[in-house]
Amino acid sequence: MPEITPKQKQELQELVSLLGSIKGMHTELVTVLIPAGTNIYQVSNQLSAEASTAANIKSKQTRTSVVTALEMIIRELKEYRQTPPNGLALFCGNVSEKEGGQDIQIWAYQPPKPLNVRIYRCDKVFVIEPLKEMLEVDEVFGLLVIDRQAATIGLLEGKQIKVIRTFTSGVPGKVRAGGQCLSPDTLIMKDNGEIIKIKDSHNPLLIVSENFNIEKTEETPVIAKWENDKELFKITTKYPKLQIKASKDHSFFVRTENGIEEKPLSEIKIGDYLIMPEKINLTMIKEQEINFTPIIQQAWNMKKINIPKTLDNTFAKILGYYLGDGNYEIDRISFSEQREELAKNYKNLIDNYFGVNAVVRFRENKGYYQIRVGSRILSQLFRSIFQKDDKTLNEEIPSIILKSPDNVLASFIKGFFDAEGYISSNRVGLGINNEKIIKQLQLLLLRFGIVSSVLEYNNRRNPYSKKPRFTIVIDDGKSLSIFKERIGFSAHDKSQKLDLALKNRSKRSNVRQLVVNGKEVARILRNSGLTTHQFKCPSFFVNERQLSKEIFKSKILDKIENEELKRRLELFYLSNLNIAKISKIESVGTQKTVDIETKNHNFVANGLVVHNSAARYSRVTEGLAKEFFRRVAEGMKEIFFDMPKLKGILIGGPIPTKEDFIDEGDLVTKLKEKIIAVKDVGYTDEHGLELLVEQSWEDIAQQELIKEKKILTTFFDALGKKREKTTYGYEKTKAALERGAVELLLISDKLPKEQIKMLEALALLSGTEVVIIGTENQDGDQFLNLTKGAGAILRFQIDFD
Repeated sequence: MPEITPKQKQELQELVSLLGSIKGMHTELVTVLIPAGTNIYQVSNQLSAEASTAANIKSKQTRTSVVTALEMIIRELKEYRQTPPNGLALFCGNVSEKEGGQDIQIWAYQPPKPLNVRIYRCDKVFVIEPLKEMLEVDEVFGLLVIDRQAATIGLLEGKQIKVIRTFTSGVPGKVRAGGQCLSPDTLIMKDNGEIIKIKDSHNPLLIVSENFNIEKTEETPVIAKWENDKELFKITTKYPKLQIKASKDHSFFVRTENGIEEKPLSEIKIGDYLIMPEKINLTMIKEQEINFTPIIQQAWNMKKINIPKTLDNTFAKILGYYLGDGNYEIDRISFSEQREELAKNYKNLIDNYFGVNAVVRFRENKGYYQIRVGSRILSQLFRSIFQKDDKTLNEEIPSIILKSPDNVLASFIKGFFDAEGYISSNRVGLGINNEKIIKQLQLLLLRFGIVSSVLEYNNRRNPYSKKPRFTIVIDDGKSLSIFKERIGFSAHDKSQKLDLALKNRSKRSNVRQLVVNGKEVARILRNSGLTTHQFKCPSFFVNERQLSKEIFKSKILDKIENEELKRRLELFYLSNLNIAKISKIESVGTQKTVDIETKNHNFVANGLVVHNSAARYSRVTEGLAKEFFRRVAEGMKEIFFDMPKLKGILIGGPIPTKEDFIDEGDLVTKLKEKIIAVKDVGYTDEHGLELLVEQSWEDIAQQELIKEKKILTTFFDALGKKREKTTYGYEKTKAALERGAVELLLISDKLPKEQIKMLEALALLSGTEVVIIGTENQDGDQFLNLTKGAGAILRFQIDFD
C-alpha cells in the first residue's frame, strides 16, 4: 500500500474535519464511495435510478435536496472516463444551517490510498470513516518486553502503545509449592476416557490437558500431588453453565482484550471469560472386554443366555436405558417406561440380544409400562457393571462405558436419554437427582464436541424426595446438530421434535463464541487493507459484544475474498477453544484441597482449562525457558511477519534474558533484522512497554534520519562523481521536471510553499519520487545551503543552456 505524503495527509485531515463538522437538517447528505476498478458508468446509471426513487420522498425539502445532490454527483462522474487508481469519494448535499434554506455543495476527492468499500448512503451526516482510516499511522514499531517468567508483545502506532499479547512461562520464581488448590471432588479425565476425582489422581497418571500451540486437547502426566486446607471459592459460569471450586491463588486462563492470559482467581471478576475446550480428543480408547463369570452355571434345562464378550453398541444402549429406568433383583432385571412404543422397542432389543423373552405389562396403579426380564445370570451381569447399592444418588457411569470408543459411548448416552431425556422447543435435556452422573455426562459430551450446561433445581414439588434435581441442557445449534447426528432419540415423537428445534434454531449462540476479541480481528483486517465497515458488526470490532462462531462465519469469514486472509481468520472459527462467562464467585469456606502438577502446565477440570499447580515452580528446568522463548518468537512471527507497516522492533528486559531470547529464541531472521534497539527494562507488562518506548525515542527518530541520510548520501555522491546526472536550485530542478528527466526529487521543508506545490505537481505528472528533507539535522541544513531547497537525481543528462 502506498505511503501517504505529508501534503496528502494535511489535505485529507482538512477534508475529514470539514465534512465531519457538517450536520444535515434531514437525511439530505449523500455519500458515494467508489472503489478502484469499479465501472464508473454503471455507478452513474445506478445513481440515476436512485434519483428516480428519491422523487418519491414525501418531504419536499428533503426530496429536492437529495435529487439535486444526486444530479450534481452524476454530472461530476461524467468528468471521469474511468475510476481513478485509488477510487473516488463524492460528498454532496444541503449544508445550509437554516431550516428551510438550501445550499447544495459537492466535494469530489481522489484518496491517497485505495478505497476498499463501496457505499451509497443518504443520511444526516457524511460517511467519512473510510477516509479517517487512511489517516492512521502508516508505520508501526513492534515492541517486546521479556524476562524468564513473562513477556508482553505490543505495538507503537504514532505515540499510542497497544498491548497485543501476553505470555507466562511457568519458569520458577519465588513461589512456595502447593499454593494453588482445587476442591477434591473436581472431575478430571484420564487419557483412556475414565473420569475421576482429582483427589484420586497420582503420578504417573495421564490426564487430559489443552495444547495451546495446536489448539487441541492431549494427554499430560501428573508429576506430583499435594493436599492442603484452604478457603475455596465456587465459580459459576454461564453460556455454558459450569462450576468449579478453587483457592483464590489458583490460576485460570482468561480471555482478555490482549488475548488469553493466565490470572489467579484473586484477579478474576464476574463478567470475565474463562477458557474451555470445545471438544475433548482421546487417542487411547479401545474396545472393552466384558470379564464376567456368573455365580451359578447355566443348567441343561435352563434357557441359554447370550453373554457378550465385548461391550458393543447394542449392549451399551441397553445399559444406558437401564441407568435411567432400570432396576435389578436377585433373579430379574426390570425397566419402567411411559411410552408403549419405546417399551416394546427395548423389549425386542433385549430379547434379540440376550436370547430371552422379556414381558411387557402396563401397571395401571403406577401409570407406566414395565419390562421384566427373568434371569438371575442377567441380574448378576448388570450388578457387576453397576456396583452401587443406591443407584439413585451414589451410582456413577461405569468405567467400562467411560473407556469405550465414541460409537459405543454414543449408544450408551442414547439409551440414557431414551429413559430420562426430553426435548422442548429449543433444547435437549436430561434430569435426575444424581449430581455425579450429570457432571460425568457433561464431560463425556465434550468428546463429541457437544457443549452443555448443568442446572440445579429445588425438588420441593416432589413428595418422595427433598434432594435437589440436576438437569443437563443442550441448547446451542451446533451441539443440537451433533447430538442428532451422533446420539439422537429412539422415540419417533422426540426425534421429530429435535428436527423441528434444529429447523427453528438461529445461528446466534451465547454458548459457542469466538475466543479472539473483536479488536484483534479488526486489526488483522486493517493490516490486510480492508475496513471494518463492510462487515456490519461495529460493536464486535470495539469489544462491546461477542460473536458466535457461526455469525462470525456468515458476517465476516464468508465475505473475505483474499484466500490467505481467509485461511488466517478461519483458524479462529475452527479453534477448539471456547469461552464461558463468569456469573458468580462465592466463598464456600475452608475445606480440604488438592494441588497437582502436570507436565503441560494445565489440565481440564470440570470442563474448564485450569493452570498447573504452583508446584511447577519447584521442577522447571532450563528447557522450559527455551520453550517459553520459542512460544514468544512464534507469537512475534504470527503478529509481525506479514505486517507491511512494521518499521522496526524494540526489545526490552533484564540482562541477560533479552539477549538470550535474541540468541536462543528461534526468532526468524527477517524479524531479527528489524531489531533497532535493545534496552534494559525491569517490567514485562504494559508499564514495561512504556519504559521501553521512553528509552527508545532517539532510536525511533534515528530511523527517519537514517532513511533521510541514505538519500542525501546518494545525492551528494552523485553530485561528486556523476555531476551530469544531478541538478539543484529551484529553476533548474523545475526545468528538469518539465522535461521528465527527474528520477528522484529532493525538496527542503524550508522551500516556500508555492514552490513546493509547483515541484510536487510536476513530479506527479512525470511519475517522480518525492522526498521532503527536514532541517532538524546537519545533513538537512547542508542540503538547504547548497541547493537553496531543491535538488534532483536525473534519469538522463540534459543541457540547461
